Amino acid sequence: MKIPRQPDALLAIAQEYGTPTYVYEEAVLRERCKQLTSHFEGLPVKMLYAMKANYQPALLNIIKEEGIGLDTVSPAELSLALKLGFKPENILFSANYSEDWELDYAVAKGVAINIGEPGKLQSFGKKYPGSKVWLRINPHNGAGHHEYVITAGDKTKFGIPVFALEDVKETCEQYNLEVVGLHQHIGSGVIDAKMMQESVQMLLDIVPHFPHIKALNFGGGLGIPYHEKDHPYNFEESKKSFIPILEKWLSEQEKEYTLYFEPGRFPVAECGTLLVNVTGVKHGERRIFAGTNSGQNHLIRPMLYGAHHEIFNLSNPDGVLHRYDITGNICESGDRFASERKVQHIRENDILAIMDGGAYGMAMASLYNLRALPAEILLKSDGTTQVIRPRKTPDELADELLETCGM
Repeated sequence: MKIPRQPDALLAIAQEYGTPTYVYEEAVLRERCKQLTSHFEGLPVKMLYAMKANYQPALLNIIKEEGIGLDTVSPAELSLALKLGFKPENILFSANYSEDWELDYAVAKGVAINIGEPGKLQSFGKKYPGSKVWLRINPHNGAGHHEYVITAGDKTKFGIPVFALEDVKETCEQYNLEVVGLHQHIGSGVIDAKMMQESVQMLLDIVPHFPHIKALNFGGGLGIPYHEKDHPYNFEESKKSFIPILEKWLSEQEKEYTLYFEPGRFPVAECGTLLVNVTGVKHGERRIFAGTNSGQNHLIRPMLYGAHHEIFNLSNPDGVLHRYDITGNICESGDRFASERKVQHIRENDILAIMDGGAYGMAMASLYNLRALPAEILLKSDGTTQVIRPRKTPDELADELLETCGM
């Protein structure tokens, strides 16, 4: 069983601020950022964090302080990034199937624009002839923890297929577009470094087709060990697999290139924990149900992907293990965090820690059943806490909806 790094601190936060609450540990976030930046030391590498994983401004500020840029996928993400002080040269706008106004917005902000659809490249070139542009390429192989997060291969919507390159080159020549960057991304939650090797080589092989290229983005989407039996991403393996390929290729080039990697969920996933209160324990015919004051509206990954998140009883850490279905309070049968999961003996009003929720937790949360979003707390490196998003009361939530609807 995985144990939270600071169980006493988490329990104290639940007691002080209530639940449901997301807690983010600054020390863990900084540690993961440093792990990434130090790994590619000696190579001309820039990191781009995919802010869709968690766009909490307090976390983005820490990521900026650690020298990491952003991969943005919507105009609002781009706006937030710029308002927080990220420099345009450290931002990639990589939306898919964008509306024309979205690309207009990104052009006006002066950020690099990454296009993954031949038709969209055509319309972009017609409107902005002579512009610099990136191309998102769809490599042959994809990877990820679930088919919904595999972003390469013949079943994905992302990227320009390799077989379409000649048509893309004609479009670029027609509108005098300078392809200054190539991008690929095989998926999310990738644990095996060897999976990157083939796609890295594929991108390098495409470089001669475009004489103006200055940057190559190899994606990344690094995974984390959600389950106690999972192994973490093996950085040493990447040093043996694709990094030597990059070193050799760079040594053979007559001009300088910048290499980009997108670590995905890796910086934020393990820093976040969702704290919930057990509101009832019910014995069914075959199962024991532990109901909580949270649910799929706050962490949809278990329901959507069948994702595993370790669960720890902060109120009874030494309790005997029993099997529970740990459910939410949303009116859906699939609303559960775990099925028949072994957890320390659970009692009403116990506080449970649902671990590794820093990525695609709050970012995918909703107001379903018109229940408020969790509070968000930053547990700073010095042990102090800061409310970085308060929890709304039912009246505040209702009033906000009425005001938004002009009523």
